[in-house]
Amino acid sequence: MRRKIKIEERFLEQTETLVNDLLGAYFATPKCQLDAFTKAKIKGLIKRVISGEVEYLQEDPENYFSIYGEDHLNN
Repeated sequence: MRRKIKIEERFLEQTETLVNDLLGAYFATPKCQLDAFTKAKIKGLIKRVISGEVEYLQEDPENYFSIYGEDHLNN
């Protein structure tokens, strides 16, 4: 179980990095009309969501995997 948790934590961290990189790229375009406060709120939301998932995974991994599945662990 410990190995599965580490794999999932790594996946969540990579997902957060990817989303933040994509947001940063979008924020830097002229197409983006968001103010600095809204950009910060979006980044904060992403951080809270990922942190919440990691916390849930650590607190109740059996339930986490029963809800979200384990198929991606086989890749």
